[in-house]
Amino acid sequence: MMLAASLGTDLEVVFVEDANLLRLADLPVSREVDRLSGMTRNLDSRCIARALRCEEQRLRQEMARLGDSSSVRSSLRVVRGHYFSEALAASVGVNVTFVHGARRSLPGLAGIRPISGASSGAARGRAQRTGMGVPLWTLFDGSAGAVRALEVALLLARTLSGNLVVLISAHDADAMESRKRKARSIAERNDLQFREVGENWFAQPARVVSGAAGGLLVLAREDPEREGSPARSYIESLSVPVVLVG
Repeated sequence: MMLAASLGTDLEVVFVEDANLLRLADLPVSREVDRLSGMTRNLDSRCIARALRCEEQRLRQEMARLGDSSSVRSSLRVVRGHYFSEALAASVGVNVTFVHGARRSLPGLAGIRPISGASSGAARGRAQRTGMGVPLWTLFDGSAGAVRALEVALLLARTLSGNLVVLISAHDADAMESRKRKARSIAERNDLQFREVGENWFAQPARVVSGAAGGLLVLAREDPEREGSPARSYIESLSVPVVLVG
């Protein structure tokens, strides 16, 4: 909502009912364990459907609350399927898509307001000194899509007093340095933070994106590498929301 307001665009929210969860609930062997009491009970797709409707209603109320203090026009669409596949489908022709799964949270963004005007530099400085900035990552390989993703990541970093790390993917050292120079020129700053990763960065044993609360991973939507099963599985396993840039 904050990003849409800063760009003067509309906001569409796509609420995905997990089709696999509903199918799982109807299996005779499925059970649910209450987190508080430890009691076990049968799963039922009707109960899951009611819970989803409650969540949908809560989301509508939250959108209405945020809309009262913003000029952003917003709408909600409910679909049933797999959330990441539906996110990819919904992002066609859209500038920026936030993919926010049920296991992911945004506590780092709570209470943060967009910074602007003369105070923006000071606010960013305080966030960097205190280490309280929202962590952001973006993958940069020099492609046109990666350039747009970097531009959005820079905008988010400014809006949220964020701490941006640019993941550089290349096959050799010369290409790494060339892409760093290109990223610096796009950002018009020489103090960008970089982390060098291999071309198959998602398959590396050491996770390049940590599970820091409130972080965001910004990626180009049109990325042939990400269309592969390992890359998608890695993205879905992350505890941070993903931002797809068209």
